[in-house]
Amino acid sequence: MQTNLVVKIFLLWSAFALGLFAVDGKVKVFVKPYDSLYTSQKVTISIELMTDAFSITDAKINLPSTSEYLVQAPKSASYLQQVDINGSNWQMVHYDYALYPLRAGKIALPPIAITFSASMGYGQPKQLFDLKSQALTIDVKRPKGSKSNQFILVTDRYSLDTAMEPKKKQLVIGDAVVFTVNQKAHGVPDILLKPIRYSSSAQLRVYDKEPVLERGLKGRFDVSRTDSFTFVASGEGNATLPAQQIVWWDGKSKEVHLEKISAMTFEVIPDPQIAIDEKRAEQKKRLIQLSLLLLLLTLLYKVAAPAIKRSLQKRKDRYRESEKGKFDTLKKACRQGNAPLIYQAFYRWLTIVDPLLARQGFEGVLKYHPSMETSLKGLNSALIGQDVSFDPDRFARDCEALRALLLQHQTPERDSLPRHLNPGT
Repeated sequence: MQTNLVVKIFLLWSAFALGLFAVDGKVKVFVKPYDSLYTSQKVTISIELMTDAFSITDAKINLPSTSEYLVQAPKSASYLQQVDINGSNWQMVHYDYALYPLRAGKIALPPIAITFSASMGYGQPKQLFDLKSQALTIDVKRPKGSKSNQFILVTDRYSLDTAMEPKKKQLVIGDAVVFTVNQKAHGVPDILLKPIRYSSSAQLRVYDKEPVLERGLKGRFDVSRTDSFTFVASGEGNATLPAQQIVWWDGKSKEVHLEKISAMTFEVIPDPQIAIDEKRAEQKKRLIQLSLLLLLLTLLYKVAAPAIKRSLQKRKDRYRESEKGKFDTLKKACRQGNAPLIYQAFYRWLTIVDPLLARQGFEGVLKYHPSMETSLKGLNSALIGQDVSFDPDRFARDCEALRALLLQHQTPERDSLPRHLNPGT
């Protein structure tokens, strides 16, 4: 019984493994039939991904636009279905790409790189297919009446409208007019509508806006392009903007049409008031800049002043608590000649420079530095009120000698103390 069970499990695993390794995939790319094809007319490139597995995922199709044609990729697959290939059911995903030729003649489409993954089902490993289609060729006719290799828009309906606001031909320097060109067409991509361009001159500056492209319009036209320009008079004299021509071919009547935007001439005259206004504006601008600068400096001072004060105060506090600061306090007390203050300052300094010696008191200091005996006895007598002459200056000099001795003979651990506590050392 156990042997039969093992054999069955092995056979099932083998069948699964064989089925996994038998996954196959292929692609099919073809051009949908058409009667005749002209520049800017749509031709459909159909791409089919096929596998004998249960599902297709991660599809990537590399069909970019070129200088010879424009490609619009679909947002999703057109349809999915099962097809019979040599008696087996294959899964097939169908995509339709819209291609618009930009020139007449034979156009070659290079092999299309296509990748996708196939799987036998949920939780099963995926197999990646990296394939390439065969090269394709499309034959694009040249509209009758057009020049060789000339792009011409082919549509059954087209319109061209222009507008200028305000409508005037004489401009004062600084004046501006807005000129708009609106094109509409049917059955072509909006991006194929011809861009309109004008160039600046010494008399007239041209500022163009980003063109507005629209698609999915209702009515006789389904796409439009609006180019907008602002012409600003900048120099005295006459300025002429050249005429524009747009050629299109009616796919129904088989006729070439020529649409024109007439040339535009403007007379630009000087205005003395402009110079006065510009001078006033410049003065006002400088005054505003100066006011803003002063305001900025004031704000910066208000923002930074507390931080600077805190920083200076911290520095003062660090100095006051340092060994050097304590010693300077001691010298100041000696100059004042006040014995209690000298005593307090002496022990505060000694606690910083040598805490062990400070705990030993006058007796320890005398053992360490016997030459201070006279100064220490005088200070002690002054503290208890005896009528003994105490020399603060000598005490200060003795402390200087004691400090030098202590700093010179510090142990390695204690030697680092004055350097850490003394700012700037």
